[in-house]
Amino acid sequence: MTATATGPVVCGYDGSDDARRAVAWAAIWARDHGTTLEVISADRAVGRVVAFDETARTNVIGAMREQVSDLVVDDQTTYRVIADTPVRALIEAGGSASAIVVGSRGLTAREDFAMGSTSAGVVEHATCPVIVITPRTPERPAGGPVVLAADGSPNADPAAAFAFTEAGRRGVAVRAVHSVEVPKLPGSSRFDLDTLAEAVIAEDEKLVTDALAPHQSQHPDVPMELVLVAGEPAATIAGEADGAGLLVTGSRGHGGFAGLLLGSVSRRLLQTAPCAVAVVRPAG
Repeated sequence: MTATATGPVVCGYDGSDDARRAVAWAAIWARDHGTTLEVISADRAVGRVVAFDETARTNVIGAMREQVSDLVVDDQTTYRVIADTPVRALIEAGGSASAIVVGSRGLTAREDFAMGSTSAGVVEHATCPVIVITPRTPERPAGGPVVLAADGSPNADPAAAFAFTEAGRRGVAVRAVHSVEVPKLPGSSRFDLDTLAEAVIAEDEKLVTDALAPHQSQHPDVPMELVLVAGEPAATIAGEADGAGLLVTGSRGHGGFAGLLLGSVSRRLLQTAPCAVAVVRPAG
């Protein structure tokens, strides 16, 4: 996966308010990146009916178009109803897309588009960047910095490339956040834990700085702020993303004590981040 992928922006739509917010964001993202938007509704039963009945297809597509007409540029938007689960449909469509945009939750816990099934499934398996519109995401993109969850691992390199490219396009800075969670060791005092956290952060600073140096060299006009902090990663990263235009993360870190971003952290950010979250998986 690269930050320079081309193709349409794909957005999942199920008629929920959350999905409408995702379409609105997807339309802006497509416009700003000079590409088209493809709105997809996936349902195995409805999709089969649409496939065999031209009138049904026309009616469903017409309803989708009418429901989001105030959010999109019509001549740059296409609509599809697919006879499959939302996860499989979006992943397949994402094979030729520059990005997939999804809401973090759907109509009800019973629906396939509910967060935890669709958003998490697409994030884990899509081969292009996935933009997740969290419950706290503003209605429109903000003008703040691009926040990067940085752990210095090779797995995070595609996310860093994406963050710097996006920051350069927006004319904003990158705020690279490296968070260390110090384990509570039996018998350790608060002083011991604070001292350990300081030592680990100091050790990790060079790792993260070296990992980000090539991206800074490729984007010399993009200012970068490095934030080193001890704390629970999802909470500290979300806190540093307050006022950001976008939070960019990999789907996993290098694990272990020094690891910043594990799968569980990524999942929590998709629910708690105060802005849209772009998840950029490593290739393979």
